[in-house]
Amino acid sequence: MFQGEDVDFLEEMYKIKEIGKIGEGSFGKVYKAIDLTDNTECAVKVVSKTLFKDAQVESDIYQQLNHPHIVQCKRITENKNQFFLIMELMKGGTLAQRMKQEHTDEEFAIIMKGILMAVHYLHEKRIIHRDLKPENIMFASTDIRTVKIADFGLSFKFASEGMFYSLLNKKCGTIIYMAPEQFKEKFYSKQIDSWSCGVIMYMLLNSGQHPFYNKNETREQVIKKIMNPVWHFSDGMNPLAKDLIQKLTTIEPIERYSVGQALIHPWITRNFQDKIPLTYNEQIHQFIKDQQIRNQFKLLFFLQYLMKNCPIQQPYPDDEILQKLSDKKKLQQQYQSLPNPQSQKQRVLSNNQKIKNLRSTSPKDQKSRQKSKSKPKTSFENLNTLEDQRYTIASFKKCFQQKATVRPKTIEEALNENSAKSRQFIKQKLELPPLKKK
Repeated sequence: MFQGEDVDFLEEMYKIKEIGKIGEGSFGKVYKAIDLTDNTECAVKVVSKTLFKDAQVESDIYQQLNHPHIVQCKRITENKNQFFLIMELMKGGTLAQRMKQEHTDEEFAIIMKGILMAVHYLHEKRIIHRDLKPENIMFASTDIRTVKIADFGLSFKFASEGMFYSLLNKKCGTIIYMAPEQFKEKFYSKQIDSWSCGVIMYMLLNSGQHPFYNKNETREQVIKKIMNPVWHFSDGMNPLAKDLIQKLTTIEPIERYSVGQALIHPWITRNFQDKIPLTYNEQIHQFIKDQQIRNQFKLLFFLQYLMKNCPIQQPYPDDEILQKLSDKKKLQQQYQSLPNPQSQKQRVLSNNQKIKNLRSTSPKDQKSRQKSKSKPKTSFENLNTLEDQRYTIASFKKCFQQKATVRPKTIEEALNENSAKSRQFIKQKLELPPLKKK
């Protein structure tokens, strides 16, 4: 029951009529009451300022939240010793009570979707819950779609997004729902809420059985299990549900699913044909693999270009082939340096003509030409060509070489012959020199 002065304070100032006590926690108590402003039932959470110094933080966070899957806070008031949070009454009980009831796989997905949507809303507001557990998840009615998150006593809000990943290292929350990094005295962030959602999902699909906690085990044994988790899934569990639990409860925070990634998982969306979202490390590996494939295609296209445009068929010839190619090139150069016979003949004729022209223009040649005109020709000089001269001399040589018994006829003997043909030939080829005048 409310204390004496608290009853007068609530009834007179905020028109709250107490009905009975609902629950009690380490930092306060929850009462069922009637809000006289609208005559509706409500829940009043009384938080002691002396026991819980951060009560102001919870009240400030409640005033900033407005989401269908988060318990609505109507009003907040306080006195010297306590805070009073007037909230909507959750008549459907807690998730811990619902876990023992039978549900289908699709109904479990609906409950988890509501929880993940609320946590995603908190993370967008730069708020970490830090105490997600089945006792802090409630239902407004018997409808599973009315699932809501409550109790922000251990929540924390960051001043800016830049500090979101480097501030918290304080151990707080319920041990069996805490993430491994919270036991290592290192900085942690919103990934701890993802871990808690994975543990809650495992319990939801296994009738409330915790994956690491056993009543007969000590606190140190439970922490050791959390630091080295071993998951045991039933044979009838949906494979996609197993995949989502494992992605939400990865030991390394950087490899763990964010709540936003979990919301687009096929088990949540019920679109089983969709692809499973990749984790951060899987995205990096996929990017590297795609880059390697692109580089291989680029190399293949480059080699094809070389095969089409390079005269050498082999991309890497050995020394023998290179030597043959160099020898072939030298032979081609030598062949190209050889003169063309036709052009050489024309060059010789042109040079001869130039020499004749030069001789004809020289005074010495002119004098010799005049002398040759005045001087009578000899019989031997009357031969028209050099070939005729050679023929006459060769005929005499032939006669002497054969040592014929009959000597060759003289010119007079040839003239005395009655052969008209011989006389005509001799007259044409020979001409007696004229007599010299004294």
